[in-house]
Amino acid sequence: NADVADVMQRVAKAEGSAMQWFSFNRLPITTQLVYQVLVTIPVGILMLVFLRQFIGLQTLGTFMPVLIGIAFRETALVNGVILFTALIALGLAVRFYLEKLKLLLVPRLATVVVFIVICMAVIAQIMANNGQRIGLSISLFPMVILTMTIERMSIAWEEYSATEAIKQGIGSLMVAAASYLVMTNTHVEYLMFNFPELLLVIMAICLLMGKYTGLRLSELIRFRELDDRK
Repeated sequence: NADVADVMQRVAKAEGSAMQWFSFNRLPITTQLVYQVLVTIPVGILMLVFLRQFIGLQTLGTFMPVLIGIAFRETALVNGVILFTALIALGLAVRFYLEKLKLLLVPRLATVVVFIVICMAVIAQIMANNGQRIGLSISLFPMVILTMTIERMSIAWEEYSATEAIKQGIGSLMVAAASYLVMTNTHVEYLMFNFPELLLVIMAICLLMGKYTGLRLSELIRFRELDDRK
């Protein structure tokens, strides 16, 4: 990949192309590593837009699933889903208990953050005692994402129903998993890093999907009985 990128740079320089002035390969190595992840986020967002706009999956927040997908980079997909589910369940239990104490928003969120840190520390110790290395990566699981997910899920639980909150939670996990698989694909990473102009293509596709006002797949399934009666 590095050889191909080097050849592309030489050809662009020889032809006087604008590509020689806009390439991540000209950046320091540490900065390149950051942008290798950063440029794949729009691809995950594109997947989110498709799943919400055409499939009709309900999620907790707009871009929260993509942030969860980014967090899965630190834990791997299966481990991330297990940890996410366990910590969200524990966090919800604490969140509903704190609701009885009539706390204000900021102290309540702070308490949930501290509780999540305690849970992560305990799980890390358990994994270390069993000789498993997952405990090293769980400490990098973004606490803010977990905290805000717990808060959003508890709000959905209170304002709508437990079924709706669980449905949004499952939808968020599905979108996060799909975004993770797309963002960590080696071909996607290579294309987005070496051809950053593809970001404009992704933007154009998002604009086109934004014009769609038809029924989503979930709505077609939901209202299929009405069509059968006709």
